[in-house]
Parts: sequence; C-alpha cells; structure tokens
Amino acid sequence: MALSSSSQPHFVLIPFMCQGHLLPMIDIAKILAGHGVTVTVITTPKNAARFSTSIDSGGLSIRVEQVQFPAAEVGLV
Repeated sequence: MALSSSSQPHFVLIPFMCQGHLLPMIDIAKILAGHGVTVTVITTPKNAARFSTSIDSGGLSIRVEQVQFPAAEVGLV
C-alpha cells in the first residue's frame, strides 16, 4: 500500500545540546531523508552553522529550525 503525500512520515530530531550528539544526529537525519522521508532538525543558530553546508549540499529533504538559546541571559557567555 502506497502512502499519500499527506501521510508521509516526518521525523523531528532534537539533538542533546552537546557537540558529541550533534553530528551523529545529522548522520541519522541524512539516512532517514535518503529513504524519502522529511526530517526537521531543531537546534540553536550556532550549532546550525556547523552543519548547514553539509545538509544544503546533500539535496535531501532536511529542514533546520533554529531556536534562540538565551546563553547571555543565564550567564553562560
């Protein structure tokens, strides 16, 4: 049974805010998108800058949603 376009799987990935978790999550996103599903990765702007080029050049259905992380407001900068 084929899926209609409105019932295609859509994965939303939220990697743990740690560098060691980010790159494997992007690899998982690429594998999933390579199988024809839509993937959205939710991350901060700084983390998105680290992998956006590799996602953009792949031509896969991977979206990046950026959320602001209030590092300065909580004294982390």
